[in-house]
Amino acid sequence: MKKVLLLSIVFLFTLNLYSQTGPGGVGSSATNKLWLDANRGVTLTGANLSSWADQSGNANTATPSGASARPTFVAGSVNGFPSLDFDGVNDELLVADNAGLDVTSWHIFMVVIVDVQKNYNAWMVKGNDSQENFELLSYSDGNLHTPIVYTDATRTTPSAAAGQATTTEFNIIEYSYTSTVGRDAYKNNGATIITDNENKTPLNNNFEIYIGNERGTSRFVDGDIAEVIIYNTRLNSAQRIIVNNYLAAKYNKTLTNNDVYDEDAAGFDFDVAGIGRIDASNLQNDSRGSGIVRILNPNDLGDDEFLIWGHDNGVLSATNTTDIPATIQARSNRIWRVSERNSTNASNANVGDVDIQFDFSGLGAITAGDLRLLIDTDNDGSFADETPIGSATLVSGNIYQFAAVPGGTLTNNRRFTFATINRTQTPLPIELLSFTAKEVGQNVKVNWETATEINNDYFSLERSSDGQHFSELAIVDGAGNSSANLQYQHMDHQPLDGVSYYRLKQTDFNGTYSYSNIVAIERSQSDLDFAIDFFPNPSNIDEPIILTISSEKNENLTLEIFDIHGRLCYSESVIASESNRVELPSSVFNSASVYLLKMNSLSYNASKIIIKK
Repeated sequence: MKKVLLLSIVFLFTLNLYSQTGPGGVGSSATNKLWLDANRGVTLTGANLSSWADQSGNANTATPSGASARPTFVAGSVNGFPSLDFDGVNDELLVADNAGLDVTSWHIFMVVIVDVQKNYNAWMVKGNDSQENFELLSYSDGNLHTPIVYTDATRTTPSAAAGQATTTEFNIIEYSYTSTVGRDAYKNNGATIITDNENKTPLNNNFEIYIGNERGTSRFVDGDIAEVIIYNTRLNSAQRIIVNNYLAAKYNKTLTNNDVYDEDAAGFDFDVAGIGRIDASNLQNDSRGSGIVRILNPNDLGDDEFLIWGHDNGVLSATNTTDIPATIQARSNRIWRVSERNSTNASNANVGDVDIQFDFSGLGAITAGDLRLLIDTDNDGSFADETPIGSATLVSGNIYQFAAVPGGTLTNNRRFTFATINRTQTPLPIELLSFTAKEVGQNVKVNWETATEINNDYFSLERSSDGQHFSELAIVDGAGNSSANLQYQHMDHQPLDGVSYYRLKQTDFNGTYSYSNIVAIERSQSDLDFAIDFFPNPSNIDEPIILTISSEKNENLTLEIFDIHGRLCYSESVIASESNRVELPSSVFNSASVYLLKMNSLSYNASKIIIKK
């Protein structure tokens, strides 16, 4: 059996080091400790999930407890975005314990729908039953249950009224706790469905976070999860509004209160982020989120004012040469739109002048002086009649800024995008429509398609055994300049045994290059005369791992274990024989974390994830 894996460009061991890149632009990796989004970082075996990469920058990857525990990936499940379907029988995901997840204050968001109402749907739990650090669970009537055990050995178990988790639609479930305020839970940013004034400290434990079940029970979720977010602090009221609007736009929800962002109705659902203020103690004045746009430094952000933006998911390349002012040679095909409103949905807010930054990583050669900002100030849907704003300045790396954009131009419902006055010097070039790999007999066929190419010299197809270290496999000439859809392919006649990872490097005539996403093919071990299993996994930090190798090839097999930072922790050479049993000692693993086991021989190459708790 052959299996295809899909990987996000954010690999397991790559940390996101930017700030203000939490959900909706709220939080950084210091406060946003877990962010699982079914639209990003999902690795599949067939239609089932084999790992779910954390987008928070903390590498808290969620993995199934075994092959039978893999939830099903459901594409286009809600407003065109995917979800993970848990079967209610044995599907569950585990996030290894670490100090960053041992929280005493938190703010949690989950986007869920129930398939079958039952006792119990354990959506997310850290700890055993009656030993919970935190928990979100629903009952057969859809009520929400949030038990906590405290350091004084007491336990409180409040529940909401019925009907919070439903079978008819996805809902945004929000749950916060801090010893200074107590516990609050909300559905779709409505009135509190659970509230108390507890002033105790929750008791940490050394257990994994279970998603879709509770540790030591069979409380498997029968339903779907689209997104999971955990902060290690209670968000302020402005931040709550922004995160709820990010989720509501993405999943087509109407918030009960504070539904500030309304551009999602026009299709601007993507990478929504925002700034805003309720009062001097409750504000967010610098946000980027998951997209390339960061807005910061508003000079007149008053009480109850918000500026929230999102885009239409148009291609980023600056190849639109029709809807442009006379001095512009091309603009991006992607358009952003803003809501500048208050929490009661009135459009009389004005946050003042703002700085707008773009991260153009991977978009080719750029001269800052060529960049222009276009704002549709008359809101007629056209940029051709507008006066460009520019030029930009280079902040650092690939970050370019338009400073002090006048508050009177970027107002409620207006669109904006970026442009270039010199397509030769600042091309923001190639647009890759697709990049795929599939098995054809004993070979792997790699295909890619471009929509536009500007100054595109050549492509380098690269291959890797671990998704981190790539070598060049083939060179394919580019088209130079083209505005037509072009298709390319290369046949890998000697694919690696086990997993082969592929990526595309595109190089311009001036030497500037950028990379595609990563795709991978896993060739089943049954076809390779190899069978390797290891147990237990996950396992406790003080437990050895037993590796069983079955092969008819009698060849040397190198075992290497790397920690989450890519450092080599262990290396050993063993014989792959008909039956060989290897013990990986507990001393190999210096902390509870996620590790990568690499296995290499002349005819076999594979990588596996090890979880130590």
